[in-house]
Amino acid sequence: AVIWGPKLGQLTQLRPLPPDPDSAATAINDKGQVVGISGLCSNAVGGASAEHAVLWENGVPMNLGNFDGGVAWNTPTALNNLGQIVGFGNQADTPSGDFNPIAFLWTKEHHLQKIHPVGDDANNIAWGINEQEQIVGDSCVDSTLTNCRAFLWQNGVSTDLNSLIQ
Repeated sequence: AVIWGPKLGQLTQLRPLPPDPDSAATAINDKGQVVGISGLCSNAVGGASAEHAVLWENGVPMNLGNFDGGVAWNTPTALNNLGQIVGFGNQADTPSGDFNPIAFLWTKEHHLQKIHPVGDDANNIAWGINEQEQIVGDSCVDSTLTNCRAFLWQNGVSTDLNSLIQ
C-alpha cells in the first residue's frame, strides 16, 4: 500500500503488519487515516487474502481484528473523519479460501462489531459510513452475492432500503 504525500509528489509506503508480505489501501479520510488489508494480497480470488484489516495512522499499521478467527476477507471499505471504519470479514470457522462475509463497524471505543444482515439474509457487506454513524451496504441471501438488497444501518438497526421503493 502507498499514499501520496505528505509532500507534493512524494510517495510513502504503508507497510504491512509483520510478518505479512503485502498490503493494499482501500480508503482514506480527510485526516490522512488510511484503511486497507495486510496479508497475501496476491490471492485475492480463491485464496486466503486479506488476513488482516488494518488502520494506518501516521504510517503505522494497526490490526483491527477479525470475527473469532475469520482468517480471510477482512476488508475495510470506508472510514469517516471520526475514524470509524466499516467493511466486511469472513465469519468465524469459514475455511480460508471460502467467501462468507459479514459487515462490520470498528470504533476505538468498541473495536470490531458485527452489523447483522437484513431479515433472514446470511451475508452482508458495508460500503460506506458518514459522520452520523449511518452505514450503507448490501445484504444478501447467501455468499454468492447474487440476490442482494441495499440496507441502511443506524442506531443498531438494519433497514431494507428496497422496501422503501414504491
